[in-house]
Amino acid sequence: MVAFTVATRDPDGRLSVGLVVVGGAIVIGALAAALFVGLGTRGAKRGKRREVATAHGLRRGAMVGSAIGLIALLRVLDGLTPLTAAFVIAPFVVAEAVLSARRA
Repeated sequence: MVAFTVATRDPDGRLSVGLVVVGGAIVIGALAAALFVGLGTRGAKRGKRREVATAHGLRRGAMVGSAIGLIALLRVLDGLTPLTAAFVIAPFVVAEAVLSARRA
């Protein structure tokens, strides 16, 4: 869908830029989730530990995709500075630290 949009739309249009940003964020989030699930379930056999590791990997992939999408959106809107990037990334880091600290 992203390739069709890029090939047929004006590259400066809001719709095409939005679709590319959203598509890129989804792809990066899915790849990150696959990587995290693969790394997390490598040592776990069947059962509850594998399910928990899978859930953690999917959550982390969704967080990575969301953070990348927000940063790309800020870049498109010319609002990306090191300070705004830090304010975008910080809540994801804090959320991951809090969610990883509790017992499963």
